[in-house]
Amino acid sequence: MRQPTITVRRVPVIVLAMLFSASLATFAGAQSQEPKPVLPATPVAESDLPAGDSATSGVSGSSWEGPNSGVRVSWDPAVWSVEAEHIEDGYDGLQIGTPISTVYLEAYVGFAGDAEACFANAERELAEHEDISEVIPLSGRPLPVAEEERGEAGLFGITATLADGSDYRGVEYVECRTVVPGESVLEITWRAVTQAVNQDFANVETLLAAIEMPDESPQAATPVAPVATPVS
Repeated sequence: MRQPTITVRRVPVIVLAMLFSASLATFAGAQSQEPKPVLPATPVAESDLPAGDSATSGVSGSSWEGPNSGVRVSWDPAVWSVEAEHIEDGYDGLQIGTPISTVYLEAYVGFAGDAEACFANAERELAEHEDISEVIPLSGRPLPVAEEERGEAGLFGITATLADGSDYRGVEYVECRTVVPGESVLEITWRAVTQAVNQDFANVETLLAAIEMPDESPQAATPVAPVATPVS
């Protein structure tokens, strides 16, 4: 099975880290191959996204389409704001947040399109991160995506140590879906401090329900009925 190129997923962390306010205690790294800062869900300044440049941004108003993957999502601008975006060959990444939650959408070439392998890797890296002291699977809890719609998914309670030595306790939802079979996946991460999960659950549920996957193949042409041959 073809594994993802690690460098493709690690580059965006530099972009994301620069967007967080210096007043926030940052914590480098998390569960995926694009390390995400683990910290209390706090809005960051709107990133300086390139305007009208389809090669480097998929954002248009209150919607986004990954230029490489074709994955789409739209949102209520009164609830969500774009915090960061990173586009490169084989990788589309969007970070979008409310005042108390952060959601990451990452569509990328990897795991031969195997959602189960993508999720297993995300779960393993979450547990192995050096600054995370505890990861607890939260079974039996409601998930923000309906069973018939979601891919491989799980909810985790995490305890981590921030750069200032204080503890961070939060909840992380991780889901992987196949984008193109045999080629690419979509990794979804929702992160919030424990106290904010119930408050923002409905907002996240609505956002994730708006995700649209690209068509797997062009619409087939309508077949033309054969012309009957007149009997002589």
